[in-house]
Amino acid sequence: MRNRTITLEDFLGQGEEIRHLLAQQRNGRLSHALLISGPDGVGKKTLATLLSAQLFCESEQNRPCMACAACKRAMLLEHPDQVVIRRGIPLSPEVREGRATIPVEDIREMIRICGMAPFEGGNRSVLIFDADTMTPQAQNALLKTLEEPPENTFFFLVTGHPESLVNTIISRCRLLRLHPLPDETIRSMLIQEGISEQDAATLVPLADGSIGKAIRMAHQEGLTEFRKEVISTFFGMTRRSDILPASNRWKNRKSEADALLTVLESMLHQMMNVRYGSRDEGLASALPAHWNRFTREAPAEAFTRLYDQVIQARKELQYSTNFQAVFEKILFGFMGEGNQWL
Repeated sequence: MRNRTITLEDFLGQGEEIRHLLAQQRNGRLSHALLISGPDGVGKKTLATLLSAQLFCESEQNRPCMACAACKRAMLLEHPDQVVIRRGIPLSPEVREGRATIPVEDIREMIRICGMAPFEGGNRSVLIFDADTMTPQAQNALLKTLEEPPENTFFFLVTGHPESLVNTIISRCRLLRLHPLPDETIRSMLIQEGISEQDAATLVPLADGSIGKAIRMAHQEGLTEFRKEVISTFFGMTRRSDILPASNRWKNRKSEADALLTVLESMLHQMMNVRYGSRDEGLASALPAHWNRFTREAPAEAFTRLYDQVIQARKELQYSTNFQAVFEKILFGFMGEGNQWL
């Protein structure tokens, strides 16, 4: 598998807002603060990093050129005039590693750095990934800097949950929301990554519009077989006596829990697309007859109950709940919904 270089042009499919933004970027009129939001895996961090790189690019045109030394350092987040803030990776020497939030000390350290002249005498960029994890004190400290930003300093806030930011920060940023990518775009990008057409066809319906998720799954060995196993277990079983043997087969596979739940989420997403007419029924016809009927006729509440079970399973596993118990609970729930359509 080869790694294709992603460029700003890859984001043009996001719509008119991104086209307008890139036109401003080419004309040197980039907003001093940009808030990039959207679901996981749609390229938020990549876009922020590309926009940061163009501030340092040594080329006179087509910035970022991705070839000059400045671009290469910036894309690795290693440019001396980039300030990168991430939860769990402290910027301030006063902060311990592994914190679940971005503390005020990291924002104060960023402000201190921005108070000095850039190392290379040009622009400076501040990238705040997982911006929604800033503590209230950190957000208040950042607000003062956004109100009076240092000259030639540009802020890129990245978050999947903009609602967690205070309104005063949101109001001082230009907002850009990225959307899930169309299936054909995902398929094309996967093939450009060197993934076979057959594997791309398998990955596209699982990706839910996220090229990041698709690429991560492409690196998993035995993806097709794993997906078949999950579907057979959760959509093929009809007897309660099968639950314990199935959970015994899975009890030592907690490391695969996230992948299992991702397959279930993707299947439910596809089934709802069939139910409400945005896909053909190729998926439904591949399921057992009772799940086929469920897909074509079940009310929205039934889909919601299944989604809720997957979400609840993720929450429980975050707190180290016994994986076998969680597995049995969700399998029992799926079987109960499906058996109503036998």
